[in-house]
Amino acid sequence: MFKNKILKIKVWIKANISPKRYVHIRGVAQTSRQLAIRYGLPPNPAELAGWLHDCAKELPKGEMLDWIKKGPSRLDEAEKKIPALWHPHAGASIALHQWKIKDRRILEAIRCHTLGSPTMSPLAQIVFVGDFIEPERGFDGVLMARAVAKKDLNQAILIKCSMTISHLLSQKMKIHDRLLETWNSFLGHKNEK
Repeated sequence: MFKNKILKIKVWIKANISPKRYVHIRGVAQTSRQLAIRYGLPPNPAELAGWLHDCAKELPKGEMLDWIKKGPSRLDEAEKKIPALWHPHAGASIALHQWKIKDRRILEAIRCHTLGSPTMSPLAQIVFVGDFIEPERGFDGVLMARAVAKKDLNQAILIKCSMTISHLLSQKMKIHDRLLETWNSFLGHKNEK
């Protein structure tokens, strides 16, 4: 079931996303699959969530909002003011309604890939980190983040949170509370292999 659905989604993504975004999405799908294997989770749901995590990223705002309205989650007040945070919710709705994906863990992984969540499942943790360290990323510190992700998923989550927070501060951009809550929550976690 997964292989056939993933094949169809790959074709659809390639036809509906810019080439640059496609390369990123493919990298996240591959990285999420590898991390799932590394941490003893089923690789197919991780790959599927990776393929769909940014499927709504390039949609016009109005279309994103239409998907969100019929989707499984709602924008909070802070997200409503930051359109860059809409695509995870729209993507989860596309996964549910267009692709008939009902697995709550996959929908959560799509929805949480940007800000994380203090209570995100292991699958969501993998896609959260996979989005940050996929092979096309080239920012300062990505090599260290990749090395840490192979050894300690919890520490990789903290690295993504801290580097994202630092970047947002340097750009004088708003920091959503959920990113801070993710940071605070995972400070107390132990590595789970």
